[in-house]
Amino acid sequence: MKHACPRCHERGIPEFAKRWSSRASPAECAKCGGLSHVLASTSNGIWVGTLLAFVVSLVVAAGFNSGLIALSGICLVVAFNARAWKRAMLVPIPKENAKAATAANWIVAGIYAFFALFGS
Repeated sequence: MKHACPRCHERGIPEFAKRWSSRASPAECAKCGGLSHVLASTSNGIWVGTLLAFVVSLVVAAGFNSGLIALSGICLVVAFNARAWKRAMLVPIPKENAKAATAANWIVAGIYAFFALFGS
């Protein structure tokens, strides 16, 4: 399934490119070559909501000691995740901003690795 590009409004962005897009690694439209990403707050909210719904469904299933409740809860979690990603909006980003975000991510990752190795 392809999603509509916010620049050219053609269906040129693959599903997984949309799911894994960020400022540092935006999805590229196959039609116009424009870059776009899902906002971090939306992306993180979907993952947290999915995890929360999954844990709640497992707790309820354990409370009722029912495999059927667990199975239906997992089906609802998958449906929630699919619908949330379908509704998530793509935001266009200029190539210069994407390059700057990639550089910033590498710098932060390097600082984190330095403190993980040599910090106390």
